[in-house]
Amino acid sequence: MPTRTRFEATARRGYAILTLLLAIGMAFSIRRFSSVADAQIQWLSAQERNITLVERLRWTTELIVSHGRGYLVSGNRELLDEAEDAKARFRENIRALRAQPLSPTALQLLADLEAEAARFFLLQRELLVARERTDDAGLIARRFDAELRPLRRELYRSIERLVEHKEFAIEAAYAGERAERAELVLRLYGLLVLLASAGLGIAWYFTRRLGNLYHQVREAREAARRAVTARDELMGIVAHDLRNPLSAITLKAARLRRAAGSEQVRQQAESIENVAKRMEQLIRTMLDAATLEASKFSVTPAPCAVDDLLRETLELFGPLAESKRVRLEQSVSAPGLVIFAERGRVLQVLSNLVGNALKFTPQGGRVILSVDRDSEAARFGVVDSGPGIPREDLTSIFERFWKVEASGERGTGLGLYIAKGIVDAHGGRIWAESEVGRGTRFYVTLPLADPAAHRAPAAEEAPALSAEGDPRAGG
Repeated sequence: MPTRTRFEATARRGYAILTLLLAIGMAFSIRRFSSVADAQIQWLSAQERNITLVERLRWTTELIVSHGRGYLVSGNRELLDEAEDAKARFRENIRALRAQPLSPTALQLLADLEAEAARFFLLQRELLVARERTDDAGLIARRFDAELRPLRRELYRSIERLVEHKEFAIEAAYAGERAERAELVLRLYGLLVLLASAGLGIAWYFTRRLGNLYHQVREAREAARRAVTARDELMGIVAHDLRNPLSAITLKAARLRRAAGSEQVRQQAESIENVAKRMEQLIRTMLDAATLEASKFSVTPAPCAVDDLLRETLELFGPLAESKRVRLEQSVSAPGLVIFAERGRVLQVLSNLVGNALKFTPQGGRVILSVDRDSEAARFGVVDSGPGIPREDLTSIFERFWKVEASGERGTGLGLYIAKGIVDAHGGRIWAESEVGRGTRFYVTLPLADPAAHRAPAAEEAPALSAEGDPRAGG
């Protein structure tokens, strides 16, 4: 038991460690993936903001150019106001971009964009002022195409370079994230391999321990089997060899009793004879148990009258019931039944059941030996008014050496075990029903010798008879 307890404690610790490692690995994986995902989301949000601001720069630049050219051609003041609003939004977008976390390259490109925008806005302002001083729109348009258009192209190129830089940065970031995820997956696979190796190591350790324990248990079981076999063989040999000396003792005690010259000698001889008979009965019980255990028990069935079996049983136990002041009665609902069984063995079963019932039934109680027909079998019943058997013990009462000691009574614990073996050998069935405080009911079914001869309806239940045959008499 201590070895088993230590092994169970070690197994629990090992599995607890393995479970802890798995939990730590899963927690690390979840946390790591979560942090990587959060970082990617934050970075992508920032890049999306930057791209949006750059696109707004592109759009405001288009508005500045188109509205400024429209004013130069048409002189419409509303177009000039819209161009000024676009310039204000352009500067706001520049300031917003500078507030974002930018790389040195992005900052340099943004500075170049601001320089190109400043040159463009300066020349555009000069043309707008010249437009206010002259009505020659053609001259202003020619100056726009000759002087301002090249600056516009440079401004567009600066914006495109900034956009390309952002796109390249996004692609590089994606590549970096893919590499980081690949490295993380590799680490997780490594952790998985480590945990699997640890699990295999623990499993191998416990498999080895279990294998050793299995071999120990198997060897112990084999040793126990050999010991039980040797014990049964020895018990059978001893019981068999004791029968002849006991028979001689019984015979000589009987002769001494018959030839006794005094009452004291006769009583002593009778006592020796009773003890020898008791020992002979115990020896027969031991031999039957050994034969049953070796699966060599057999019976020689023959037609046997049930009424005779009941009468003989009542005659045998009538004096005992009377001495214990217990009423021993019989109840026959199907008289004249004939079973196919070995008479002596059936008497042995009934004697065991009735003897147990009398043993546990208190004074003033009642034991009923009954028989009725159950399909193709005769069903015997032994019902007592004793203390009953707990429900949890009903499945164990037919096992070897199971017993409940009555006050002042002792037994071998083999009676019900042998009774079940005898009934099974006849192809019958034996079982018990009981409630604590309300007595016990044992039932035995044995096959009829000629079922066709007993197919007539059963006669009405006969009056209960005592051992002396008087329906009103008690045991």
